[in-house]
Amino acid sequence: MDQENLKQFRRRSIEKALRAGLPAYFLDECDDDGVIRVKPNGAAERIVIQQGQAQILPFECRAC
Repeated sequence: MDQENLKQFRRRSIEKALRAGLPAYFLDECDDDGVIRVKPNGAAERIVIQQGQAQILPFECRAC
């Protein structure tokens, strides 16, 4: 899939979820590690599993 189309799809999906007052979740394709959660207030965080436990980390996408 074209990278630009994927970015647009992700952006539209996040906007729809936030309008509904729900968090949006998507795979972190920039780092290939974890899931990104965008909260209804717009804050984003990365969720990764480390030693069998979910770890919540700040999300800063540098590549896309």
